[in-house]
Amino acid sequence: MVREFRTLFRRGPARMELGPRQPTAPVVRRREKLPLATRFLDHPDSINPQLASPIFDKLPREIRELIWRFSLTRYEDLDKVYDLNGRYARPGQAAPLRIAVDLLLACRALYVEAYLIPFEVNPIVVHDGDPQDLPALFYPLICLPSDLRRCEKLKPWQLANISSIEMTVQQFTLEGGSVERVSRLVGALGRHRQQECRGFTLQGIASFATNSASGPQLVSRKISSLTIRMLRTDWWSWSSSPQEGEENPSERLRLEPLANTTVSMSLAMTRGYEARKAGEEPDFGLDNFEKEGRWGKQITEYWPDLTTLELVLETFACKQSQLDYVVECAKLWTFPLEDGYYLVWNGREESLRWRGAPSYGYERGHSWIEEENTAQNEAQDATVTQWGPTSGGVGQDFIIKTLKFERRRNEERKREDGQVGV
Repeated sequence: MVREFRTLFRRGPARMELGPRQPTAPVVRRREKLPLATRFLDHPDSINPQLASPIFDKLPREIRELIWRFSLTRYEDLDKVYDLNGRYARPGQAAPLRIAVDLLLACRALYVEAYLIPFEVNPIVVHDGDPQDLPALFYPLICLPSDLRRCEKLKPWQLANISSIEMTVQQFTLEGGSVERVSRLVGALGRHRQQECRGFTLQGIASFATNSASGPQLVSRKISSLTIRMLRTDWWSWSSSPQEGEENPSERLRLEPLANTTVSMSLAMTRGYEARKAGEEPDFGLDNFEKEGRWGKQITEYWPDLTTLELVLETFACKQSQLDYVVECAKLWTFPLEDGYYLVWNGREESLRWRGAPSYGYERGHSWIEEENTAQNEAQDATVTQWGPTSGGVGQDFIIKTLKFERRRNEERKREDGQVGV
């Protein structure tokens, strides 16, 4: 039991154990198919029920599970707070993320109740953004497209019980196929088809296949939650000043799920907004290949089981008006799924203003950041969130806007929009 979890949560690369090559299936590493808990459950007399403990004697199973889920949710280790000058230091990531997995080593009774919970409540984090925005890789459920084998520490049964994904992307990777690539990394379609988790291929991609052999099958959880996060320097036009954005639409923040918003399509977001306000789907004149390549289409095709899609967008405080417009446009976005379901905005918008360091290094050549985005007198500014590190009152201010899209039937969506019975 100790080895089972500590090999996942220790630092350093996992030892590679290669399995035999199969001519008709991807080559995967040999992994223990079922968790240690199954051995204990096959022999219940080996488990002390711990009736001397009020947790097991007095509390019902449902309450204990709430305790385990709370205790095994990742947290910031504030004993090791990051340097404020690191670009990765921000609210929610002020210190290394940890999971209190040692709780599972307390006793077998606790272990068999809670051994799946670290994977059920914590997401795999995929960083497809700027490497400077990534802290030291202490969090065990994180991988990079350039280092997919980090997640190969996960055994098949552990990978199979992941149901949520967080991805940080630069805009050019978002519009360049990252949504599809991450889906393949975690096997979203294999889970949708109720295939068995086989671990990872030698390339670090999740392997799922139909199990035609006898014996226990490893049923995989479907991916129900996806978070897409863009940080302040991830936008196409992050380096343009607010004034440049006022003068030229191609220098403003922009995002559209059904079009690539490079310079030639800088007005796509506004065109999409106007069409949706009129009750129509926007037509950007794209051919079929271009349409399938857009990230909104990829959510429909590669993430069919989502119940929530969260969009987390950050920018410089002096560009708040630009981000506000992006958010207003995004509130009308819908993502069609199977069987008449859509992902639609749930009607709530979260906003957070926070203060970081005075300088991060990207200011060179962009004088507007120092002139327009550096604030002082933090103690007098009630809008600035107090969090982890503190800059002593002088630093750059940032805005984070969060929208959540939830799964609903088409009829329900139309009823809420007032389109039914009209």
